Amino acid sequence: MKIRKQQISAKDGEGSVTLVAEEPEDMWHLYNLIMASDELCASTYRKVVSTSSTGSTRSDRKKVTLTVRVASTQFDPVEGVIRVKGVNVGENRFVKVGAYHTIELEVGRAFTISKVCWDTIYMERLKMACDVSRRADLAAIMLQPG
Repeated sequence: MKIRKQQISAKDGEGSVTLVAEEPEDMWHLYNLIMASDELCASTYRKVVSTSSTGSTRSDRKKVTLTVRVASTQFDPVEGVIRVKGVNVGENRFVKVGAYHTIELEVGRAFTISKVCWDTIYMERLKMACDVSRRADLAAIMLQPG
């Protein structure tokens, strides 16, 4: 996992971290890092219904950047995604404040997690997930008789 930007106050631990998951194992760390009442900002797709002047409706999928207050998280290890359900707290022209939305986090997509307090447990998990030396390398030794 890579940290793109980190703004955490040394005084009270409040702040945000922008991350990018690089491999499926990073998703497990993120699942344990994102908690209810955190704020998550990420790009996602939302179905937008527009009404024309004649009264006809049209449905389009728009790419939007939303900030949601996390209500629940669900990890799918088969697909390697985390589904974060929450209430929209940021202004957006396509999604009203207070509307529920589910954001899917996946490998390679940047997002920002904001917490009221990044305590030592969260910081240690973040450090462990971003530590390049902790990634598993595979080595094999083959021995033959003689």
